[in-house]
Amino acid sequence: MDICLSNTSIQVRYSRRNSYELVLEHKTIALRFCQLLALRAKVLELTEIGALEELINGDNFVLLFVADKQHVLYLDVAQLLAVKEALAYTFQDTTYSY
Repeated sequence: MDICLSNTSIQVRYSRRNSYELVLEHKTIALRFCQLLALRAKVLELTEIGALEELINGDNFVLLFVADKQHVLYLDVAQLLAVKEALAYTFQDTTYSY
């Protein structure tokens, strides 16, 4: 399952059972499912309205530790929102029709 957003080069790929890859412009990060969930939780927290306002009015970037603090991502607001969208597509349930 490759999820590629047309205006960005951020992807989340399913590589094998319980293993994913976060593909950014400059690096690929291997993630287990639990690490992907932790990343999703942190990104959702950082992209709430109040947190985004603080980011925009402050430094306009965030340092994000990924994969049990093995990787550090330096993301601006647009990149952070792109990661959020890629993760949203990853967790989107397309098997059921409501």
